[in-house]
Amino acid sequence: MAHARWQIVNGFVARMSEAAANRLRSDPFVRSVSPDLVVHAFPKPPSGGGGKGKGGGSTPPPACPDTSGALSLVPEQVPTGVQRIGGAGAALAGAGVKVAIIDTGIDDCHPDLKDNVKGGVNILDSTRSPRDDNGHGTHVAGIVAARDNDFGVVGVAPGASLYAVKVLDASGSGALSGVVTALDWAVRNGMNVVNLSLGALDFWCVILGLCGAGTECTAVNNAVARGVTVVVAAGNQVDEAVFYTPANCRDSLTVTALADSNGASGGLGADLTVNGQPEVDDTFAQTFSNFSSFGWDVNGDGLFTIEDHPIVDLMAPGVAILSTMPTYQVTLNTQYGLPLNYATLTGTSMAAPHVAGAAARYIATHPGVSADAVRQALVLSGECAAGGTVTGLLCSTKWPDDPDIDPGSEPLVHVGGF
Repeated sequence: MAHARWQIVNGFVARMSEAAANRLRSDPFVRSVSPDLVVHAFPKPPSGGGGKGKGGGSTPPPACPDTSGALSLVPEQVPTGVQRIGGAGAALAGAGVKVAIIDTGIDDCHPDLKDNVKGGVNILDSTRSPRDDNGHGTHVAGIVAARDNDFGVVGVAPGASLYAVKVLDASGSGALSGVVTALDWAVRNGMNVVNLSLGALDFWCVILGLCGAGTECTAVNNAVARGVTVVVAAGNQVDEAVFYTPANCRDSLTVTALADSNGASGGLGADLTVNGQPEVDDTFAQTFSNFSSFGWDVNGDGLFTIEDHPIVDLMAPGVAILSTMPTYQVTLNTQYGLPLNYATLTGTSMAAPHVAGAAARYIATHPGVSADAVRQALVLSGECAAGGTVTGLLCSTKWPDDPDIDPGSEPLVHVGGF
């Protein structure tokens, strides 16, 4: 991105020499000048893909392929993730709520998505549509809001309106400044929920200890202040999430992953496998998911209460999640051999849209609610392991394999009440 001026933050992105950047830094009216970063989608390769690839996807077709015959043979099923969080059987859930998928785009040709895709923008190239050329964004979109019809899959909020905001290319990579531009677009266009299944190592956090201090976090925080619920994937590095942005932003609703194989509680499902390593049903996805023991003391009282913000807020299913794939060849087909139309992917990328869909359902039944009230409601209505309860921001019990040092785990999102 060569140049963009934002409204959501008082700033801009531009290409300039180091000398010019240093001159700006010395200006007393300039708060900060920071280098742009590369962000990646957060599926877990090779069961996911495109996170750090080198492209390989084909250009999306200008016209939609004919899928009527093929998809009519795919009986509808409710994916295990939607079942596990209590989301089945609500065909109109999320109606009237606008959800922006800030990602690789969405296949607006897909029969399970096309009626819900209401618009969008290509941040990478404004002359082109935001049609997906990787597959990741289409998969995320299906988890949020695949239609409840007679075929394919069902999303968490099948009645929600989807908006494709393309910031990642065919390899699943993009610029952090593009994410800020996308958040700016989301606020200006009245989005209620944003899903960010992407991220990067936070340069300022790792080098200087200034975590959550980047321009992207200012954009996230300002979007939330204007009523947008911003849901973010925690990341797939088996690491402390405080080191990754925008997962570490103060007001992001950050989501880590649970392994679930049968769509039910109790831990009785079959074991899953991620890159040759076992994941046990109803446990923290310890083979890949980031975690955190840190939080933001928002009100400054020294206590950790519901008014404060942990780095990681919630868990959601993120292993072997079935959802929509583009109806034409893209990177995840050509590089990883995934099928057209529907496929399973793994990662916190898949966990986050379960929460985005839950947020859409809550907003639909509580119009005018603030973004922070959405966060609090989802946390307080979450499920805890072994019959535990939510106390403050955490469960009184821990999900098995949760590696953080807190005495309790983040709740598993649950939508049974809305």
